[in-house]
Amino acid sequence: MTGTLKARSEKWVRSTRKVLAPLRTRIRRKFRPDHCVIVASNGRSGSTMTYTALLEALKKLDPKVASQARFIARLDDAEFQAPFLYKTHDFPQTLSTWPKDTRVVFCFGPAKESSFSVYSAMEGYGPDWIKEHFYNMHATGTFDELFQRDVLQQARQIREWVTFQDIPVLCVHYDALWDYQKTISRFTGLDFAPPARRARAPKEIPAEFKESAGKVYDPIDDVVAQLPKCFRASAKFEKIVGNLPIS
Repeated sequence: MTGTLKARSEKWVRSTRKVLAPLRTRIRRKFRPDHCVIVASNGRSGSTMTYTALLEALKKLDPKVASQARFIARLDDAEFQAPFLYKTHDFPQTLSTWPKDTRVVFCFGPAKESSFSVYSAMEGYGPDWIKEHFYNMHATGTFDELFQRDVLQQARQIREWVTFQDIPVLCVHYDALWDYQKTISRFTGLDFAPPARRARAPKEIPAEFKESAGKVYDPIDDVVAQLPKCFRASAKFEKIVGNLPIS
């Protein structure tokens, strides 16, 4: 008798799932976003966490589309789809011809901390990761020059993204990602729920490199500190980021 009841119960569950499947699909389509969302950053500033959290939200709405989300090194190789999700470290100019349904979340943070993170990544991830990251960031030099000049073009990234107006761009400082979850959710149409914040592990950087890094990146960070923590990209910020030292 018990076996019969179990078999009937399992059959009922399968039947119910089959009946409800079209309804679940319609609900997903109704509530899925109509935006192509792109997560960009000046590197090592929370973009991976942001992308991952948005991807989890997209999976709940449209698993098939979520399975195709990806990092794209050059936006020239991307195409507008909605809904969709990309991550990139490219510059924004390609998006000038994209529809207004595009939404970019630009994660930014201190350039010096980002450079320290990249330095530590050599030991943590190895030279292949470094090579790929330098390519993704349009690097103008080598790893050995990391603390000699802004080889990863972080200042240019920040200046170009925070003043880009051809499509909507929400700029969010790394420290503010948790404080503006609702803002990011409304902007992207995806429920942004990042993991609980954890203190970043201190980086072990030789003293001589810290000193040279300060000379390169402190002037950049002094300008970045003048920007709001969360804001829409606008030409009005040109007065601030126009002071960024771009080599």
